[in-house]
Amino acid sequence: MSDTFEGKICIVTGGTSGIGMAISKALLGRGAVVYLVGIPEESVEAARAELAGQENARFAVVDVTKYDEVQGIVDRAVEENGRLDYMFNNAGIGGTGPFESVTLDHWKMMIDINLWGVIYGVHAAFPVMVKQGSGHIVNTASIAGVIAPPYQALYCATKFGVVGMTESLRYEHAWRGISFTSICPYNVATPIFGDTKPPEDSITPEEAAEYSLAAVERKEGVVVLPDSARDKWMPLRCDQEALDKELFAMADERRASLETTGRYY
Repeated sequence: MSDTFEGKICIVTGGTSGIGMAISKALLGRGAVVYLVGIPEESVEAARAELAGQENARFAVVDVTKYDEVQGIVDRAVEENGRLDYMFNNAGIGGTGPFESVTLDHWKMMIDINLWGVIYGVHAAFPVMVKQGSGHIVNTASIAGVIAPPYQALYCATKFGVVGMTESLRYEHAWRGISFTSICPYNVATPIFGDTKPPEDSITPEEAAEYSLAAVERKEGVVVLPDSARDKWMPLRCDQEALDKELFAMADERRASLETTGRYY
């Protein structure tokens, strides 16, 4: 295990469950100071109890749809430590369903959490990193930020936005010593699936965290994980005919599954 994260100051939004909790634990295990933030308060308190023996763990209730709260946790981390080394904008929600059932309220909630939540995190952390001349912003997107699975139009809209913004900033600000990474998981067995059983090929949040931190250490740009998903989907982005075949077939499968089981997987 390398010492890349030893003593580093990190904020992880959505850090009290799922991939965020797994990343937080992995960072703590590597000697980082980690601010685990999330909602609701019960989730934060449960994380505090679970990590009671971790001296480097910090906790806060933060709603990423409220800029003042995101700015507040960044200010707190800098005030207490003098810097911010890593900003993990991980908080997000999933969404799979037929487009005809979508309301504007659904759109607003998805965009507020998945896109504005990331924008707020970047906007709050970036000036700190410019001033100190270093830092790394890690934005959790999805495989749905690099391909467009059917029945996920809202989700894709936000995750493509996250990937595009992150990649643009990566190239724009490398000269400042600031790195940007998009984490694009395939299926991970987290609460994002709600009451639906995760797909059989899902990996654990712990596996996702290990993939993610290894890629962050290497300062990679767009990180599709696990390797099996990367090897399958990334080449198809350059082969439209093959990609169409896969995604039209997925649409048929999801439609049939919905009709027979009421689920998409």
